[in-house]
Amino acid sequence: MLRDKTRRLIPMLVLASCAWTQLSAQEPSSCTFHKVQIQTHDTFVYGINNSGAIVGTYNPTSGSQAAHILKNGTVTTIFYPRAAMTDGFGINDYGAIVGAYVPPGIGTPDYGFEWKNGTFVNITFPGALSTEAFGINIHGVVVGSYQDSSGVFHGFRYSGGKYTRLDYPHAQSTVVSSINNNGVISGAYTDSSNVDHGFTAQNGTFTSIDYPGAANTSLGQVNNNGIVSGTYYDSAFTTWTGFLFENGRFKKISDPAASTETAVNGINDSNIVVGNADYSGAGFRADGCVP
Repeated sequence: MLRDKTRRLIPMLVLASCAWTQLSAQEPSSCTFHKVQIQTHDTFVYGINNSGAIVGTYNPTSGSQAAHILKNGTVTTIFYPRAAMTDGFGINDYGAIVGAYVPPGIGTPDYGFEWKNGTFVNITFPGALSTEAFGINIHGVVVGSYQDSSGVFHGFRYSGGKYTRLDYPHAQSTVVSSINNNGVISGAYTDSSNVDHGFTAQNGTFTSIDYPGAANTSLGQVNNNGIVSGTYYDSAFTTWTGFLFENGRFKKISDPAASTETAVNGINDSNIVVGNADYSGAGFRADGCVP
């Protein structure tokens, strides 16, 4: 998901109605939403692995921002050394996470990183103004976005110390959000009319994905079964709503406890989804969203 649209929203235990959409067909289903909040701090949730470990960002104090891993009620707090802010965006099944950090100072750029078992690896696309790492798979392949010297955003793939640029064909800008263990990537691109679209890609073949009737669409994590999480902006430009996409079908994911917005950022192979909503100070985990 484009980063300026990922920081939103929050929960409580509630039942939400969802529906798959394929043209006019609908199949009723339901999701059970659970609040995800670290103590009383503002908590953002971006990804989940197959062990149920959740990665995101929270504010341990009013003057700090850290990445977190939350698993079985245990919180691991991660600060990039000497950084002013640290974000956690993606997590693989080995518990390695990727994210971005900002050094101290006004107007300093973002730099990407990978963290595993207490060890950091800096991820910075060569010559980039800024870099953010959003996804990592079980093979250690990292994907994300960087800003070039002209201010244009591009996707990238990082593996074995080598960076590869990834752009949706003819797009104005591209962000790559995740990569699954089969090498399928997901993300969003902006066209020449400044409209955002979701996309998936594998082996150089790109597929554009738009929620029906949406003004903008962006995709988050794709699981190993090919189900993609995402968020769309309605045609009136008033509300963000989450969804899942599989084999040409969409399922709307919206928590009734959220007054206007639900963003779905991640999904694992057990079809547990995570994201944020416009509660106050928390993210969510939702079960039962895929029949």
